[in-house]
Amino acid sequence: MSIQDLISPETVTLDLKARTPEEAMAELGSLLVKSGAVTDLPTYLQAVKAREALGTTAVGFGVAIPHGKSGAVSRAAVAFGRSRGTVQWESLDGEPVRMVFLIAAPDGAHDLHLKALSQLARLLMHEEVRTKLLAAENPVDVVNALR
Repeated sequence: MSIQDLISPETVTLDLKARTPEEAMAELGSLLVKSGAVTDLPTYLQAVKAREALGTTAVGFGVAIPHGKSGAVSRAAVAFGRSRGTVQWESLDGEPVRMVFLIAAPDGAHDLHLKALSQLARLLMHEEVRTKLLAAENPVDVVNALR
């Protein structure tokens, strides 16, 4: 399964309002609920926050990739949010976060969220991909940038 299989225009916002990691997770999580991928947002967010407590998921280059595996996830999915400002997230490189990918995986999905995380990390190492995400004019542009 690839990132393109997990993200859709309906799980993308180019106007992320969040200013904290918790707000970003909740805002993007609500997109996953609307898409039908998450059935119980509070339960799913507990799993994401528990993972975040183990260490920051702000990986650098202005990107955070929080993720969680939960019984409240009906199907694997990825949500993306781009902030006009910044999200105050403790990042590995000390840079402010402007782009957040939220990965949701069902309990029985074994290492699916780790594969998605790895694919995203490989894609986001390329400045060209990050530039396309920052310049995206609509959700379809975001999905296409991840091809």
